[in-house]
Amino acid sequence: MWLELMQGVAAGAALLTLPGSWSLARWTWAARRPAVSPHLAPVTEQILILVPAHNEAASLPKTLSALVAQAQADGRCHVLVIADHCTDDTAQVARAHGAMVLERQANERGKGHALAAAFALLPDVPWYLIVDADSTLDPHFLAVLRCKMAEQPDGIQARYAPHCASGDMNAPLKHWALQAFNVIRPRGRSALGEGVGLLGNGFALSNATLRRVPYRAGSIVEDLEYQLSLARANCKLAWLEDVAVYGEMPQGEHAKAQRQRWEGGRLAMMRSNLWPLIQGIGRGETQLWPALQDLLLLPLSQHALLLLLACSTGGWPLILGALGILVLIAHAAMALFELPRVMRCRAVLAAPMYIVWKIMQLPHIVRSSRSGASWQRSVRHIEQEKA
Repeated sequence: MWLELMQGVAAGAALLTLPGSWSLARWTWAARRPAVSPHLAPVTEQILILVPAHNEAASLPKTLSALVAQAQADGRCHVLVIADHCTDDTAQVARAHGAMVLERQANERGKGHALAAAFALLPDVPWYLIVDADSTLDPHFLAVLRCKMAEQPDGIQARYAPHCASGDMNAPLKHWALQAFNVIRPRGRSALGEGVGLLGNGFALSNATLRRVPYRAGSIVEDLEYQLSLARANCKLAWLEDVAVYGEMPQGEHAKAQRQRWEGGRLAMMRSNLWPLIQGIGRGETQLWPALQDLLLLPLSQHALLLLLACSTGGWPLILGALGILVLIAHAAMALFELPRVMRCRAVLAAPMYIVWKIMQLPHIVRSSRSGASWQRSVRHIEQEKA
């Protein structure tokens, strides 16, 4: 009886991991060469940089000092801070640093609702660039972005890298994880001719796209929610690897809370969108395949756990599990070897404890996936220093 139960668990785990392993294999193989964008003549159209901000008075000075200077140097770019339900002096700080401000107090709060309100209220411009309030751009970001816009994509997602605070012992591991999720996967999808996913920061949307697919995304994973809307409308996001946006990564308990919310939100999106996507593909909407593959791939720690369960007995589950582990190792290795050499050893040493920690978070992640889970702002490092 016990053996039959274990064989059933192994078979179920093998089948659950099969779509994710296939996707990882395709994307990893396609991502073996860095993406190079063609050098087209840059567009001269106006760009409006939107900075959603909820009580960001502490982090905005650093962000806006560089961002406003870059916009002024560009000459056809302006910065607007969306002060969303702020109880501090976010709006005053933004104006003092040369940004325009849209103050918002009505209706629901959260990044998705703030962006939706801004797109509905602001005058039309050809392109919008969304940058988080704790982020900085590469010095030539706007110039390179304008060249990518010349390809006339529906939208653009730039490389999103972590800006880890000094003294963050987990910085190498964070770089490794985000290199896999934020670079290897979109690079591979782009090389295969698929639209890439939204990463929530450093992405641009054209006015034409927003008219075709109005921004309505109010969940705790608003980027994934809008990404699915774009897929249904057959809109593709182009990949821009040449330049990056750098965002702060939470630490300690704040990192744990953010991870639980994010992965719980993805589970909720999977639960509500999996069957509709399958139905759409059955009707011939083949552009939904990449979105379905993205949803079916669990976070890598959960994927690894299921692969180990698949290998716990013999037969075909063991074969599928072993192949999946080889794919996972190749994917992780590609991301690892793109890190600076000094980070690699520390990242590998920290990985086992991180996987155990992630598995221990599963009950909290499932709880976060419940209907009605609310958006919460991540605490910034500068605020922790001042506390």
